Amino acid sequence: MRDFRDAKTMAQTLRQSLIAKSVTVSHSESLELVSKMLGAPDWNTLSALIRSGRRESAPAEAARPERPGRYPAIPLRDLVPFPAATYPIFVGRQKTMRALDHSFERQREVVIAVQKDAALDDPATEDFYEIGVLARLIQLVRLDDGTMKVLIEVHRRVAIRRFLSDSDGYLADIEDLSEGPIPEAPELIRHAIEHFKDYAAARDIKVLRSWALLENMRDPGRVADIIGTHLMAPLQARQELLATLDPVVRLEKVDAMLAAG
Repeated sequence: MRDFRDAKTMAQTLRQSLIAKSVTVSHSESLELVSKMLGAPDWNTLSALIRSGRRESAPAEAARPERPGRYPAIPLRDLVPFPAATYPIFVGRQKTMRALDHSFERQREVVIAVQKDAALDDPATEDFYEIGVLARLIQLVRLDDGTMKVLIEVHRRVAIRRFLSDSDGYLADIEDLSEGPIPEAPELIRHAIEHFKDYAAARDIKVLRSWALLENMRDPGRVADIIGTHLMAPLQARQELLATLDPVVRLEKVDAMLAAG
């Protein structure tokens, strides 16, 4: 991509394609969608990064892990990340920062593991929930206080079989998980989105995604994950959603949580 004008052209093409499918989005919404597709949290951030030449992109062909199924890992205390979402994370543990340095120099993929007990500073395998996610590092910034801010884009759910540490920091051995074929659940999707609209309005939750795009999704698991990123619920409840592999059951749980308020 040469500059921000290329991203604007992509946004225009996306908008025209959606209009052809009877999905209407504004110009600003198409810019936000393209920004998400390119790994930035919003259009202003993407435009600034492209203008300044600071946007970090992955190698054309990502390096494979040194050992199949083993990746650098980030332990989280109070966040449950869902697939296809982008999150800023602040990191202060030395082993985590070493893992990030190692990953950023190589394949740029990391395992995100959620701690059962936030008070633990050096957790082991049994201290994490079994289901985590595999994510890609988008940007890494070293802060003046010695900590790091990283921007991650979550790819997919994984099963964490082992969590360990060595000279490169935290590592995790994982196995891929399958959710099977996409099931049909149009009525459930419609109910969940309607409940989510009321939920978001009552709590002044800003949803960057176009409602029209959300309403036109046919994957109940995808809809559940998008709504799940905005749910104000205890960590364990959000982790249970992440660990629910059946897409329909996951969206049923989300719908029940929304209806309960």
